[in-house]
Amino acid sequence: MEKLKNVLEKSIQIVSVILFAWIIFLLIFCENFVKYACKKEFIISNICILVFFIGLILLYRIKLRKRYILISNLKYRKIVNICTIIFWGIQIYICYNIFFVTGWDSGSYIVPAAQSLAGNSDLTIFHDYFAKYPNNLLMINIYSLILKLNSVAGVFADRYELMSIIICNCAISSLTCFLIFTIGSRMVKEKYAFIGYMISLILIGMSPWMVICYSDSFVLFVLILIINIYMNDKIQHTLKYVLIFVMGYLGYCIKPQVIIVVIAIIIVEAIKRFGKKDIKVLKMDAIAICISSILIVILASSLHGVYEREGFEINSEKKMGMTHFFMMGLNPNQLGVWSGEDVELSSDCKNQNERTKTNIEISKDRLKNYGMTGYLKLLSKKMLTNYNDGTFAWGTEGTFYASVPEDINTFVSGKLKELFYDNGSYFWFFSSVEQCLWILVILFNGLESVFVLGDKSRERDYEYLVMILSIIGLTVFELLFEARARYLYIYVPVYILIALYGIRDMDDRIKSKGEIKDEEAYPIYCNTML
Repeated sequence: MEKLKNVLEKSIQIVSVILFAWIIFLLIFCENFVKYACKKEFIISNICILVFFIGLILLYRIKLRKRYILISNLKYRKIVNICTIIFWGIQIYICYNIFFVTGWDSGSYIVPAAQSLAGNSDLTIFHDYFAKYPNNLLMINIYSLILKLNSVAGVFADRYELMSIIICNCAISSLTCFLIFTIGSRMVKEKYAFIGYMISLILIGMSPWMVICYSDSFVLFVLILIINIYMNDKIQHTLKYVLIFVMGYLGYCIKPQVIIVVIAIIIVEAIKRFGKKDIKVLKMDAIAICISSILIVILASSLHGVYEREGFEINSEKKMGMTHFFMMGLNPNQLGVWSGEDVELSSDCKNQNERTKTNIEISKDRLKNYGMTGYLKLLSKKMLTNYNDGTFAWGTEGTFYASVPEDINTFVSGKLKELFYDNGSYFWFFSSVEQCLWILVILFNGLESVFVLGDKSRERDYEYLVMILSIIGLTVFELLFEARARYLYIYVPVYILIALYGIRDMDDRIKSKGEIKDEEAYPIYCNTML
């Protein structure tokens, strides 16, 4: 059993190396030569970022040998606690100044349905959409509750009532950054966790996706909270897994990709238990599964009853199944992203059986037309669509700026819109910073996958396996089904956490080669700072 366990762990590690080698190769050498969907131009090329990445490592090595200080031994937790509160205020200020109402699913269906529900208005106009995509029903109920509370409090009025939801998005974003530091501090030293926190403030905290009322910005906190619960040894075993399963289900009801991390936890825990006959642990596992199953059934039944009372049509015959999204992921004209033509084709089917049959037939035809080589080319193009955008497809959805209000403050609001709107004069600067950080995170992910595979003396790290397996699962999911960089957004905290392993291991290797101990690299007087 121990041999099988080693084989399974090694297999995950090998797949992660292959995966990141494929991603990094495409990002560095193919970004300018391959046509792919939602392609975004950046001022700085990825190959320049790679050169900067290598130069940064070399510079650090030189500076470290001279015992210069790159990161002082500050009281990181105190800084993070203060920054989290202040940064939330900064986020709200930015969102208030760049506020706009978007189109596509968010502004056309989700927000209007939540507003109608909050005002007890007619919901029949939304029946067809929510019958096709019922996973959005929980989210509109949450939005509706926020809007009702805002109405009672009388904080925001008219079109700016959506700011009540956006404030929650900002809180979710800030807390996510805080959890990255908290989890990172348990995984690696606080100084590395602080680097992750600073990266997250820019890549997540400054992301304008927080101004969009949709599942990507709202479910961000759920996924990282599941990982935090899993890594927290202070939580009682049965309670831990009940929380993970129930939160995973609720997250799935809002954003299906959330379930991938739960599946990763189940797989890794199964590997962890191979060859062990701990009856006590097995009993606790069984109890957790039973309690979770009961709670999920109760939740599912209760939510179904709520939706029906609200007047929503719950019709499985109209629901867009996985075969629809698989078919859409093979669309040759749209190169695997959303296709209105495919949606219309699936919608014209009378029932679920007909839709599934039609989807499978078209998928087979498309795969046959691609051939093995053609399909690999499509997957590579979808990989670039998913990974080569540090703004996570900002501005590429439908009628993105459907309704932009007048500038609240002519100077500040105007300048912030120029910076964050993708048609703004300074957007090139914002997008370049986001892209640089994102590519650096991916490079550190790839570096860590090599470190883990090559270090035979390394102790088993099941937390790392959960995170890397989640990334493998997410990437495969987006390759098989509809592609979009936005779908990676909720997993950005996981990419950052894996990057922290890479930063730590790179730092350890540089110090070991230079025969520099950690305490020698950081003078004593640093301990007195803050």
